[in-house]
Amino acid sequence: MDNIFVQRMRKDHRWFLMMSLIYGAVFTICLYKNMSGITFPVITAVSLGFSVIFLQKAGIRFQKGTIRYFSGIILLGTATVLTSNGFFHFFNCVGILLLYMMSMAHQFYKDEEWGAAEYLKNFFVMSATWVISASGEKKMKKEDNSENNSAGMWIKRKEFRSVLLGLLAAILLLSVVFPLLMASDQIFSHIFNSYFEFLNPFRLLEKIDIWNVIGIIFTFLFGLIFIYGFFAGLFRMNLRGKTGKKQVNADPVAGITFSGIVAAVYVIYSGIQILFLFLRLDTGLPEGVTYSQYAHQGFWQLFAVSLINFAAVLICQSVFGENRILKVLLTVVSACTCIMIVSAAYRMILYVSEYYLTFLRVLVLWFLAVLMIIFFGVIYSIYRRDFGLFRYITAVVSVCYILFSFSRPDTFIAEYNISCAREGSETDVYYLMNLSMDTAPVLAELEKDEISDTEVRGSLDAYFRYILDQQGEPSLREWNYSRAEAGKAAEKWLGLEE
Repeated sequence: MDNIFVQRMRKDHRWFLMMSLIYGAVFTICLYKNMSGITFPVITAVSLGFSVIFLQKAGIRFQKGTIRYFSGIILLGTATVLTSNGFFHFFNCVGILLLYMMSMAHQFYKDEEWGAAEYLKNFFVMSATWVISASGEKKMKKEDNSENNSAGMWIKRKEFRSVLLGLLAAILLLSVVFPLLMASDQIFSHIFNSYFEFLNPFRLLEKIDIWNVIGIIFTFLFGLIFIYGFFAGLFRMNLRGKTGKKQVNADPVAGITFSGIVAAVYVIYSGIQILFLFLRLDTGLPEGVTYSQYAHQGFWQLFAVSLINFAAVLICQSVFGENRILKVLLTVVSACTCIMIVSAAYRMILYVSEYYLTFLRVLVLWFLAVLMIIFFGVIYSIYRRDFGLFRYITAVVSVCYILFSFSRPDTFIAEYNISCAREGSETDVYYLMNLSMDTAPVLAELEKDEISDTEVRGSLDAYFRYILDQQGEPSLREWNYSRAEAGKAAEKWLGLEE
């Protein structure tokens, strides 16, 4: 038997369908060929508004805890229109989708009890139900109403056949009579010749961009199915939390042995990092190796080890039972991992001071900072098993990513690299031009007289002309802060300012 939410949606299916049609139209207006314009935050807000209306129609009370997820979605939507970096355009959409699914899960379930495994499993179930629910709802509705509507459907089919038969007969008759009538009267012939010339399907197809029409229809249907199918699946209430089975923990002796050996190795390694990397003791370095050579290697290896340690500590907490010695050893492993993270970040900073910033290097430094904050929560969870570690990790990653998205790192990269070049070093202007348009205002601040390489100046001229050509005359819905600022920078560089 269906639950009350499915029954309510089936009862008011016309209302839900009409609202979905309206949403599909707004979705198309905002997002068709425009995934980073000013209408992107508009559609995120509209989507949340429609979601609240759908929940209220189904008799579901809005939970206060959902506000934090909605706030994150609005912020990500706003950050999208501030940059032209495709990395953020893509992952902002991913973040919005994940936060949206989490918000709806919070509305219907006690997700405070869910861990990483429950969230992952339920997200897969929610996604699969989302895909199949629209057709499934239609099929179920047909089955429920088949007996009541059988007589009416038979009458409608009979009437349809009669209309179709009359239409075919009229077409056959007119195909013979119409040419005769046109030949008999010149005025009649002139009127209908003009009429058919205007409605010539081949001429109409020449004027219509068929691919645009297909794209608009596809976008509209996607928006319609997106919201209708999502709530049709969500109302089924088919997600599950933690099972009532008591977990059987393994013997902690195995965990103590494992973590004890690992902790011993990590303590030695961490001591070396403190003495030779941070305190810069040169006496213990291998012969022929300078401090600079020593510090500029090993970053990626430490990065990989930090991730492995994160997984290992979580697995030990999950598999083994409570034990004081094990807790101490896992704390030592976690603390040593924090030292490794600092070591990796320090090595990367030294590398950047020598070879400048790239987007990947900034991304890695950001990830190391996030990983460090996450490990604080991991250490706390070792002593507090009831601590919601997954929810903590979700909050840390969400907040840090939103801040990262708003920071527009391409601009900072250009500013840092150019400032280093002004101090006597050289910078790769071509790399900066291949980043997003966020760098354009910074590049426009360069003094043309200081650029001795004519090839570089020519490339910058071509770069700014390309920006103006790309922009054309954007409509209001396509306005993007980064592209607008890049356009102003291009006009300044090319001397086109009014």
